[in-house]
Amino acid sequence: MSVSEYNATQSIEAAITKIRELHPQIEQLHNKLGEIIQDSHTKQPSSFNKQSSTYWKLIIYRDSLIRIQLFLEQNFNYIESMGLLAVTRYLFELTVWLKLVQKDEEYGFVYYHELIVTKSKYFTDLRKHITREVDFLRETDVEEKHLIERRIHEATVLSDSESRQESLLQLGKSVEKEIDDKASRKFSIYGEQAQINGYGFQALLVETKILPDIDQSITELEVELNQFKHTVAVSIHLSIPKRWNWKEQAKLVDIEDEYNFIYSYTSKLLHAIPVSLTTNQKNLEISEMIIFLKYIYVRLLDIIDMAEQLLLTTNASS
Repeated sequence: MSVSEYNATQSIEAAITKIRELHPQIEQLHNKLGEIIQDSHTKQPSSFNKQSSTYWKLIIYRDSLIRIQLFLEQNFNYIESMGLLAVTRYLFELTVWLKLVQKDEEYGFVYYHELIVTKSKYFTDLRKHITREVDFLRETDVEEKHLIERRIHEATVLSDSESRQESLLQLGKSVEKEIDDKASRKFSIYGEQAQINGYGFQALLVETKILPDIDQSITELEVELNQFKHTVAVSIHLSIPKRWNWKEQAKLVDIEDEYNFIYSYTSKLLHAIPVSLTTNQKNLEISEMIIFLKYIYVRLLDIIDMAEQLLLTTNASS
């Protein structure tokens, strides 16, 4: 290792150490915000709820700090390019939300709307997949039965009694392996359970135990979204973008330049686009890693500062 490489490695280790050292401070802020939220729930349950912009501001900051804690615990023991870029991009997007709600507390309702819509889309898409999965499990069950019938017929027409008996004895395991091997090539959440329970019975379990819970979640979110539409002010509805665009939101809080830089870099390596496939540079250079580690550190300091300001103003008003 050359002197320059050694120095660069030392710089990376120093940057990681500085980032990890922020964990106790972030944990403490998270705990304090959690206490404020709990106290507010207890003392003023009628006003401190999902229809309160203050509620959402505190929730956004608390949950953000929880996510950051997880990043610090899980992503800074070993640094590699894809993970570093993913954390950088996530932290940028997190910063956009925190700055938006810091700029205008009412933006917490925009967050709430996005939360409902995103969760609703998740469960709707999940239901579509689970429905396809039930069809797949049933089709596999029918295919398995037909295959057993065919193999039984093939075995019974064998003239040699020993071969016929051996074929019938091995038939069950043979069919099971063939069906399981074929099914394993299909993306299936319940494929492994079906190998134990049987494909037909697993389809029944999914249809009667899983789908009703998903349907209930979808219904509850539809009710929540309808309530949201009828309770928040017209000005809030006008603030909700028809389609979320990170560049536009970053521009609102004056960090559009960061968007341009970060998304250009991350897209180049995170997405399977021609430039990421054909370039000789498959990973970040050490100097680039240092830049992103510095960015993460500075952004964490900014988030800590915003959280501390929130604590001061909340304590002062209570």
